[in-house]
Amino acid sequence: MTVKRLLTECDSEELSEWYAYDQRWPLPDSWWQTARLCRTVMAASGNYKRVPEENIFIPSQVKPHQTAEEMFAELQKLQG
Repeated sequence: MTVKRLLTECDSEELSEWYAYDQRWPLPDSWWQTARLCRTVMAASGNYKRVPEENIFIPSQVKPHQTAEEMFAELQKLQG
């Protein structure tokens, strides 16, 4: 949903209510849920001496690659 559509369909009072609800009972993080499931399956299979931590199943954020022009612009900034 876009911000424009949200503002046309919900008033400030309703948005405040949803915000308060999310602060009290936030939705679970799907990455952590999946990581816990993966860890549980690995532990149940019995093929591992040590079950890894859950955080290895959560992808790290990948930085976008710079184009040649962007790299050149950064070098120009360093040269002053």
